[in-house]
Order: sequence, then structure tokens, then C-alpha cells
Amino acid sequence: MADEFKKRNTGDDDDMPTSPAWMATFSDMMTLLMCFFILIMSFSTLELDKFKMAMGSLQGALGVLGTQKKLRPEQSWFSPSATTMYSMQQKSVLEHLEKLQSVIKKNELEDQVDAYMADGEVYIEIRDSMLFGGGSADLRPNYLKLLSIISKTVFKDAKSIVVEGHTDNIPIQTAQYPSNWELSMHRALQVVKYFVDKTGIDPAMVSAAGYGEHKPIVPNNSAKNRAINRRVVLKMKL
Repeated sequence: MADEFKKRNTGDDDDMPTSPAWMATFSDMMTLLMCFFILIMSFSTLELDKFKMAMGSLQGALGVLGTQKKLRPEQSWFSPSATTMYSMQQKSVLEHLEKLQSVIKKNELEDQVDAYMADGEVYIEIRDSMLFGGGSADLRPNYLKLLSIISKTVFKDAKSIVVEGHTDNIPIQTAQYPSNWELSMHRALQVVKYFVDKTGIDPAMVSAAGYGEHKPIVPNNSAKNRAINRRVVLKMKL
């Protein structure tokens, strides 16, 4: 009896584990999961950037990041820096687009020139009648100022520029232009040469493409629609 009483009072039994060791880790993980989902449910409006950051923190807390194959930055779902960079790029594109639209409006060219954004790039569509005569690839001198203004407004910040030539579906067959492909290509080249020779654009960042009648905006079923399809498109990546 004395020995048993002495053993009880030494506290030796207190050092014995009361549950398996894995239970502590499991309990911590469940607590983290519960807090995470309570946090998600508390959001009235889910903010994508904060959600991505929370998911990244949760993965790190659970020790998952070290065992998974890392994705490239452009593939990663949980990259706040990539998201921020994309937002800054979009903001830059929108600012340049606003400048262009302001120039177009100031010069009352809304019916002849259009500027818009698609796939993160800025597009400028110019009706061919502003730049060329019928069946010709010679630039009209009185509209060269427009190309100069466009160059000064946005080209200094562009990473690459593609000049596209487009025609309607009425066939052309001359000694100089056997088909609409040649005509559209020569028109695009004339615009490229003007930018390089007259505005100082780096030749390495600008290129030309001729599509003939094969990329119409509207059906070539009327004189009005054919006039819309005859155009030069400047496509800029910022």
C-alpha cells in the first residue's frame, strides 16, 4: 500500500501519453481546414486575388508545396505577382487606347478610323480610302500626318507592331498586282516603310502581312460593306 501510494504521488503516470502521437497533427490539420472554410463562407463577395493568396498559404501550412511539381509562373494559379503584372499591363493598354481614341475624336476621324482592344493588344483600323487610291498602293500625302500622329502617340511603348492589308472580294489583275494578295501586301509594306523611314520605328519590331479578301469584317454583298472590308489594320502588342 505504501509503495502504491508513493507511486501515485510521484506523478510518474502524468508522463504517460494519453493519446496516439498522430492525433495532435491530425487535430491541427482539421483546425486549419475548419478556419479556412469558415473564412471562405464569411466572404459576401469572393475576391479572386485574396482567395489565391489564402490557398497558397493553406498549401504551405499543410506541407503540400514541397511534394507537388512546381508550375511555371504563367501557369501558376497562386501567383499574386503574376496577377499584379497582368493588371498593370492591362492598365497600360487601356491608357494607350484612350489616347488613340482622343486623337481620333479630336481630328473628327470616327467614320474612317477605329481603335479598340482585343486579346490584350491594341488594334487601329484605317479605311483604305484614307491612305490609298483605288487599286493603288501609293500612300496619299495629305493623310500621312495621321500615321505620324499614331506613331508618336503609342509606338514608342510598343513591343511589336504588325501592319495588315485587307481588300474586298472584287478581283484585281494588273501587271503590278496580279491579285488582291499582292495589292494588300504592297499596301501594308508601304505603311511599314513609312513608319521606319519617316518616324524612326525600329525595323526589328514592325512587320507586314497581306490577307487580300480572305479576312472580311462583313459580307462582301454591297458597296458599303466592301468599303468596310478594304482597310489597313495596325496591331500593337504593348
